[in-house]
Parts: sequence; C-alpha cells; structure tokens
Amino acid sequence: MSTDTICALSTGPAHGAVAIVRLSGPDTLAVLNHVVANAPVWQPRRQTLCTLLDGTTVLDKALVTYFKAPHSFTGEDVAELAVHGSPYITGRLLEILCKLGARPANRGEFSQRAFLNGKMDLLEAQGLCDLIASGNRAAHELAMQQLEGKLSAYIDRIKTPLVELLAQIEVRLDDAEDELAPLAPDYIQTQLTHILTPLKNLADTFSVGRLRKEGLKVALVGVPNSGKSSLLNALVGFDRAIVTDAAGTTRDTVEETLELNGQKVILTDTAGIRKHALDIAEQEGMRRSVRAMQQADVIVWVTDGSLMLSPEELTLWQQIKRQGKRTVLVRNKTDKTSVPLDLPADLQAVPVLNVSCKTGDGLEPLKEFLTRPQAAVNTPQGLLISNLRHYEALLHAQTELETALLHAAQGGEIIAEHLRAALHHLKDLLGEVTPDDVLEIIFAQFCRGK
Repeated sequence: MSTDTICALSTGPAHGAVAIVRLSGPDTLAVLNHVVANAPVWQPRRQTLCTLLDGTTVLDKALVTYFKAPHSFTGEDVAELAVHGSPYITGRLLEILCKLGARPANRGEFSQRAFLNGKMDLLEAQGLCDLIASGNRAAHELAMQQLEGKLSAYIDRIKTPLVELLAQIEVRLDDAEDELAPLAPDYIQTQLTHILTPLKNLADTFSVGRLRKEGLKVALVGVPNSGKSSLLNALVGFDRAIVTDAAGTTRDTVEETLELNGQKVILTDTAGIRKHALDIAEQEGMRRSVRAMQQADVIVWVTDGSLMLSPEELTLWQQIKRQGKRTVLVRNKTDKTSVPLDLPADLQAVPVLNVSCKTGDGLEPLKEFLTRPQAAVNTPQGLLISNLRHYEALLHAQTELETALLHAAQGGEIIAEHLRAALHHLKDLLGEVTPDDVLEIIFAQFCRGK
C-alpha cells in the first residue's frame, strides 16, 4: 500500500461544464476535510454537495464522492471532486491539494496502484488504457474484452493444465524412491498439444487485432487520371483531395482517417505512377507512392473502367504484385461505357470491383472488402490480441512448449525447464512476474489522471 497521497485532473485539460479532480492515498480524508467547508461525516459512494475553500475564500461548489478503501478504483481511500470546468478552478484546486499534503500523480499512477493493490491484473489495466484511447467500434470492443477480464480468463485456462502437468513432472523428479510410475510420453504429448492449441490460436489473432486497434492502412494507387483522388473523396464523404481533368494533379500523398463498418481505416491517395515524370516534383511524388504501397496493409489499384488496361498499367501491376499485399482492382468511372476486362493470367485471382465515384455505385462492396476479417478467429467469444508485448510473450511461451513437445520422450528435468519458462511468460502477461521497470514503462503510456 502506498504511503503518499496523489492528485490529478481525471477529465483532461479541455474546457467543459464539469471537471473531475481525483485524490487517492492514506491522507485522502484528511486533505478532503481541510479543503471542504464544514466537512460532513462522509458516506462512502454517495455524492455530497460541498463548498471548496481557497483559504477563507470560496473556490467553487462541487459534488464530492468519497470511496473508502478497499472499495475504490485504486483499492485506497479515494475522493473525486466534480467541479466546474474552469482551468483556473481545477489548477488552483490542485495547488491547494498539494499544499495540504498530496502530490501530483505520475502518468498512469492511479491505474498502477489499482494493479499493485490487486484491483485488476496487467491485461485488464492495459485494456483500460486502450479503452480510453479507442476511437472506433472495433478498438472499443477489443479494449472491453481486456478490461472485462475475458482475455485474462482465457490465459488462466491455458495456465491451469500447464501448472498441473508441471506439478506431475516435478513430483516425479523429487521421487527419490521411484514410488510413482513415470509419465508416458504419449500422455505428455497429448497434454502439451491441448495446451498449445488454444495458445497458438490466440497468438495467431495478432495480425487481425493489430489492424483493429491501429487501423487498416490502404494505399490508392494507379496511373495518372485513373480516379484515385475521386475515390478518396467518395469514401471519406467530402472533397479531401483536389480533382481535375488534368493528369498528374496529385503530386504528394494525401492521407485521411475514417471509420468504415466500425473499423479505423487510413486511406492514402498517391501520385499517379507512369514511366516518364514531367518534372522533379512528380518524380518525388511517384517515389512516395511506392513507399505508401510498401507500408500499406491493402492496395487498391484504381483503373479507368471505360478504357482497356494500358501497357503502363500492366507494368504498374508488376510493381504491385512484388509488394505481396492484399490487393483489389477497382475499375472506376463505370458510369461511362465499360469495356470488357481482359486480364493476364497472373491477374486472374485478384478481386475486381466496378465503382462509380460519380453515382456511388460499388462503394459499399469496396468498403466491405476493405473491412472483411482476413483470418479466422479460433478463440472463444472472438478474442483477439492487439498488443505487441502480449504477442511476443505468447510466442515465447509457444516456443518453450513446442521445444518441450520435441523432448516428450526424454521426460524429466528438460521438459520441466521448458514448462517453467512457458509458465513464466504467461504470468508476465498477467503482471504476476513483471519487473518494476517494465511496469513503469507500461503505465507511463496512460494519461496522468488515470
């Protein structure tokens, strides 16, 4: 339990009608009683209308809620003061609280205390951080899975049989009299396989989870005047990029973030790629177009559907193919007369969508294609991981278990060693064995009032 009391603004610096200042620590009640005029007998978890004092002057009227330890967010005595959202009021109140014995909270310190006091595990704490940062439905759903403990429960279901198997092996290592029959290699292999399967299924969701959390990067590429900028504008719903009849209007990449079907999508409109650039600026624009393709998760190859594929476009296709990215061929301008599409053999497997940015036809199928899940989720309730640290811990545990599986016939200490290492990585996920310096780095990513 911490020995000092911390305070911070929990609602952020933006102006609003109401702001919340939070106190947590052993001196919370003493500090609160000094700042509140005629402090009442506090009833835990009940709001009380109070007058806050700045010396002998009234600072504000506030709704104050007191939470008695351990029944609070941090597990300590906590007070939340809902004041008017004036920057002067919140700033002055924090000064007063610090003069009365509190100190400014570090980033994420409230959540760190909740973790250290057993109010949540590390996965749940990081889920809270992700929830605050979530900007779309998919990211919100991922964060809620962690915050509600669903991911922790899944890890626990992997840990339990692992601990049981390790115990069976270790008790035999300590059996100097050979009173216990050795474990059969087939039994060890079966148990390890049952542990590995759900662990691997969870690790395999990282590629999808990362895109749900960070957003899908989509590069719109094509030759000049194929309609890339028009497609960007049609998808975002306003004129974000300049569109003219002149080829080569876009000289630089134009990026816009939007939500499609509940998912974050980062669209990048690129300069048209052709063999001969008109000037140095267009050359640089084309270099940036190639870089956008390299960084994209999906490439949308835009062509003029009223024309046959040109030699330049077939050359561009070779560039696109070398990227090895998920690609869709969008035949734009299909409100005009559409010509038959004669695709070379290596283009036959690429999805083709007909779109008209002018009428809106074909935009919904394109949105559906972009946001369609790209991997089967073989975990209960569609659980996903989106954090690189979690992914690496699962991979390390998986490697240890696979190594143990290779040595199943040998039995004994070598298997136990790899099982202990795998268990360590799973405990690290939950924060049971995470070093203090790592915890400091993790909670430093939180906002100050959380």
